[in-house]
Amino acid sequence: MKKFFWALIILSVSSFEIFAGGIKRGTRISYAVTDAQIAFADSVFDYINTPFLSRSVRNAFLNTKLLLYRSIQGTWEYFHQFDWGFINQHENMFCHTDSANQNYDTRIKTIWHSFLMDGRDLVDPAEADATSHWINYYAVTASAQVYEFNYDGLYIDSASHLLKPSWMQEGKLPWDYDPLEWRLARYASLKFIKSYFPDKTVIFNGLHSGNGADSSLAVTDGGMWEDFAYDITTGNYKGYVNWGKAILCMEKNKDNSNLVLVIKKPGLINDIQARIFSVASYLLIESPNTVLSLSDYAYDTALQYYPEFDIDLGDAVGNFFEWDDSLYSREFQNGLVIVNPSTALTKTFNLEKNYWKIVPVGGGFVDTLGHWEGHLTYENVSAGEISLPPVSALILKDSLTTDVKEDVIGEMNFHLYQNYPNPFSAGGGTSNPTTTIKYSIPAVGTAHELSVHLAVYDVLGRKVATLVNQRQAPGTYSVQFNTNNLPSGVYYYTLHTGNFIATKKMILLK
Repeated sequence: MKKFFWALIILSVSSFEIFAGGIKRGTRISYAVTDAQIAFADSVFDYINTPFLSRSVRNAFLNTKLLLYRSIQGTWEYFHQFDWGFINQHENMFCHTDSANQNYDTRIKTIWHSFLMDGRDLVDPAEADATSHWINYYAVTASAQVYEFNYDGLYIDSASHLLKPSWMQEGKLPWDYDPLEWRLARYASLKFIKSYFPDKTVIFNGLHSGNGADSSLAVTDGGMWEDFAYDITTGNYKGYVNWGKAILCMEKNKDNSNLVLVIKKPGLINDIQARIFSVASYLLIESPNTVLSLSDYAYDTALQYYPEFDIDLGDAVGNFFEWDDSLYSREFQNGLVIVNPSTALTKTFNLEKNYWKIVPVGGGFVDTLGHWEGHLTYENVSAGEISLPPVSALILKDSLTTDVKEDVIGEMNFHLYQNYPNPFSAGGGTSNPTTTIKYSIPAVGTAHELSVHLAVYDVLGRKVATLVNQRQAPGTYSVQFNTNNLPSGVYYYTLHTGNFIATKKMILLK
């Protein structure tokens, strides 16, 4: 029992460098987040970027790799990221040094009305006016913030725009813009910024195959591919070519760089097909260095969690395989992933044995108390030929595993629910926080009752409470857990009945 439990504890250790199977989860924490949501995020995510500059926020994240979010575009003044009085006093911040009549109106701007860097303006840090140049100022200021508050690293937003020469005529690029020089200058800028973080992680947003991905990754610790499958404003699929570029780029670099694959799509919460397609695409290139982020872009600032994050097919058996008809698959110890990225064509695939198809239920918002609703269900898929419509995927669990019986559609099934509330704390005049744990057990064969054991463990694997230890008839049960004199912290509760074992995490705040 303890051996199984310790495996779960390892999964909660969060960094790009440590990996124990399963999906590595990433998200962004914005200002409109509660303490309970922060505690939830720390318990389930492996990677978080945030614009917060707060010791209390830093200290709240004990398990998660926390990167400080700093935009290199320099437009979001309401984040109070930088000294805007100083910036506005120095024209060189966003003007090429050879530009005539430098002033606020001649600053280089993008179509997003945000100031672009020009790495050709890099100067020696020892120069007296070094910080009057944007990249110098950005590197000095961002590194000071990261080290002062002991964040795990820096997340650079929009560090790799794919610029269009046509913007020259619109006054959005330097007067002497040259695509190659600009790209080389960007590499120099990223390398310069990284030099200020010798023992920290630096990730940039803007990982694109047509934008010098390999060279940018060579001078940083990793990159984020954002909006790879769906347009973030319309929600439309961007097509097989764009999808393929992202998959191939990340497959090529996953062994040497930290990579984040982001799915942002309006309506994602209710679009199960898009969610499965997105997660299956990630599983094709899953590795110790890859992170998945899911977001319904219509609610992008809201903290979100999806049951697909809990999918674990075990270790991958090799890399993905591309079939002759542009169908993709990848085998795992306990399952199989099949992806059809075609825009219009239905594809067929021959299964050699029976599987359980994973079907998520619920998911989306994490409320202000740190609660969310969702779980995984399973449908039987028989051996033989199956069809995959355009832009779809299947995530299949091996039918020989025991935990797949947790929730099979159409039956009453084994299920261990998330405790409620979670996190939980003392309140309402009570001195001992209480939470409710709910579970379901089905009828199995001819047995009228099953032996049921429900216990709670601390992070060291020590049992702190036995809540149920008896035979029970099929049904759904609820048990209240009173923490008595237990200290604040993370705990695990495990349900064991027959061949079914499930464990979930709870957080106690006092």
